[in-house]
Amino acid sequence: MALKFKNRATEPRLKKVLVYGMDGSGKSTFAEQYCREHGLNPVCIDIDDTNYTNVPIVEVNLTTDLTTYNTVKGVIQEISKSKEFDTIILDGVTSLLELLTSKAKGMAAYSDRSKRWNDILRALLVSKKNIIFVGQIDMELIYTPDAQSSKAVIKVNSMVNEKYYTFINEKGEYSHDVKKFRTLDELEATAKPEPKPKKAPKPKGFETADEIEPTDEQPVLDNYMKTVAIKVIQAGDKLNKINMRKKVFEMVQLGEIDSSMKEELYKYINENCPGE
Repeated sequence: MALKFKNRATEPRLKKVLVYGMDGSGKSTFAEQYCREHGLNPVCIDIDDTNYTNVPIVEVNLTTDLTTYNTVKGVIQEISKSKEFDTIILDGVTSLLELLTSKAKGMAAYSDRSKRWNDILRALLVSKKNIIFVGQIDMELIYTPDAQSSKAVIKVNSMVNEKYYTFINEKGEYSHDVKKFRTLDELEATAKPEPKPKKAPKPKGFETADEIEPTDEQPVLDNYMKTVAIKVIQAGDKLNKINMRKKVFEMVQLGEIDSSMKEELYKYINENCPGE
């Protein structure tokens, strides 16, 4: 089969933006202003019913988790056919994630949510529209020794190249900080391969969770391992292979760890953790 290559010169340069902040900090207003300043013609999917801007808002049925999923995905597909709108504002990302959780028993509810969320993201990506995500402060990407953002938040942050934090300043005025901004020209300029950094030695044994330090090559994997190790310690269990693998399996079922990472985490545990 012959390979097909993208032609960046002819493809539209689409914007992917994340706007987040506290309640009442002007997130929706900023999104409208952003569209106006960039000459975009947006349409909004308003999950929280709190968007009172002049942007056209599509009616969505949020009666049940299934109708929410089908309606939002269907609306995105319809917008993708429209020549009138070039931008989709998804306002209320955090609430949408909650509404997508099904009524299934046990871990199946979170599996359903993950699948539905991935389907909606895929629909947004193939829509060939500019995308603006609007969400609460918990959409900020967090990596700390004790915690990290959920995989849904990580996915949104990995998709966008512009991020803005909205807030009310000391004068009581709406304001914003640019948390990340990289133009497409800058992205292309930095896309050239760089020399691989020297691989940091992995910790031998997990006597304490603090011994797991993120490396330059695998920060996500190392952060996952530190989170797993801390949870094992908090449960009063020893940091050995069997307890670590149990905790990884449990966190995958809960949706706290992407299932695609499971085998890599198991390999990491087998190579570094004491015991059997």
